[in-house]
Amino acid sequence: MASKGARTRVVTRVPDEVYEALEEGRRAAGVESISQYVADLLAVTTGHPLLVRELQRHCEEEVRMSA
Repeated sequence: MASKGARTRVVTRVPDEVYEALEEGRRAAGVESISQYVADLLAVTTGHPLLVRELQRHCEEEVRMSA
């Protein structure tokens, strides 16, 4: 697997309802891991869209398929 660059581990516990919503979003977005999905959401939320790895790819594929 190719390196994803410098990263810092963030560990948190979320309420079950939040986790279920994240899992649902991950599946719908076609992202393989919950960790990558959350990392992508955090990148977008903090104003770093260029750091998005999988979520962006899926969105781009959807746009191409609908064109």
